[in-house]
Amino acid sequence: MRLLTRLAAVCAALASAAALAQSAYPTRAINLVVPFAAGGNNDVSGRILARKLSELLGQPVVVENKTGAGGTIGSAAVAAAKPDGYTLGFLSSGPVAANMSLFKTLAYDSRKDFAPVARVTTSPSVLVVSPSLPVANLDEFVAYAKKNPGKLNYGTAGNGSSPHLAGALFESMAGVQMVAVAYRGGAPALTDLMAGQVQAVFNPILEVMPQIRAGKLKALAVTTGKRSALLPELPALGERFPGYEVLTWNGVFAPAGTPQDIVDRLNAAVLKALQDPEVVAKLQELGLETAPSSPKDFSVYIDGQIDHFGKLIRLAKVDPT
Repeated sequence: MRLLTRLAAVCAALASAAALAQSAYPTRAINLVVPFAAGGNNDVSGRILARKLSELLGQPVVVENKTGAGGTIGSAAVAAAKPDGYTLGFLSSGPVAANMSLFKTLAYDSRKDFAPVARVTTSPSVLVVSPSLPVANLDEFVAYAKKNPGKLNYGTAGNGSSPHLAGALFESMAGVQMVAVAYRGGAPALTDLMAGQVQAVFNPILEVMPQIRAGKLKALAVTTGKRSALLPELPALGERFPGYEVLTWNGVFAPAGTPQDIVDRLNAAVLKALQDPEVVAKLQELGLETAPSSPKDFSVYIDGQIDHFGKLIRLAKVDPT
């Protein structure tokens, strides 16, 4: 009887020690993998979050850029990491959702190989047109496009890019025919828009905001289901075409199998970080709106986004590589 009592006491002590070890997380530095190059929007926003998380978690959160293949290399590194909470990913809609349909094979499955922690931000794009185009608003643009099928060119950041998908969905829902002109990025597309080589773009808000404010481009709508707090005066394309939405987003991910208590601890820290006015202001300067979520809600959202981007890619007739 005494032996059983002692064994029970030992088991209880071990369980207590294990619980204490888990509750002490984190006890060392955390790596936050950003799958894009330093200095870009994803990198800068990831570093803003990392600095605040370091403060809240009491351990350094170190950004590590693992670039290449449309974000797949860094994302694969997160998926393959030890699920102990010390390697996380600051991943976006491209590598997590769109790449599931853009690539024939991936080194990860977004539905199976990640433990979603929290969505962090969403960001709309903006339909902007050349000042020389004889339209003043969205209704006039739709009417003009219908009267001139195949004569309007819109620049994109490449086949399968968010601007391309936004334009393809617009064509489908508005019942118009335009020509997508692929560039190597959003910046050269915007340059040609300014020069009158193309008549429209569906570019990220950060890229076009300076030209909009300077009156060099006409902004007609944001590519979301509802109006953006960043440009509240503009209609949302979803107001005119119910169901329309093409936006980018990012969030924090852990490898699949990460203990739920660690995921919950990280989620609480991310949500607290997104309540900080300074963090919110810095993200808004990048054209990002905070969009915090629970792990469960983020997982459901990702599942829907994978399907959504798959439909858009098929609609745009982009062949996977």
